[in-house]
Amino acid sequence: MKKTILFIGFLIGLNFNLLAQNINLNKSELESVLCKQWEIEYALIDGMKIGQIPGATDFDFKFKSDGKYDLIREEGNIENGLWVFDIKNKYVELLIKGKLTSRIKSIEKDKLILAMVSRQNDPLGLPSVEIHFKPI
Repeated sequence: MKKTILFIGFLIGLNFNLLAQNINLNKSELESVLCKQWEIEYALIDGMKIGQIPGATDFDFKFKSDGKYDLIREEGNIENGLWVFDIKNKYVELLIKGKLTSRIKSIEKDKLILAMVSRQNDPLGLPSVEIHFKPI
């Protein structure tokens, strides 16, 4: 019985760990890893790996050490935003025109994982979307 309870506790803990944010860097370490240009490698939609979808616009991010970033669309349009490191919650928030659009939940020197943030007016049941980037 005790083993069953411990196993269930382990599974629950494992699930919470999978949902946790994963940036274990201080601000200067984060800046040195983040501040470059990143391109999409692939996306995960509800856990299914998806390559470039025909007709979908491609985009890159270029992060700067002053807390700003450029969202560079494939047709050449550039939108500016702000990035904010939440050390306590271990993620980076991305804002455009003061509105939260996404969070960087994990970053290494050769991989960045971005999670889309649902908004108040979004329909319920939207798929979870994670976009994986690699540096250019």
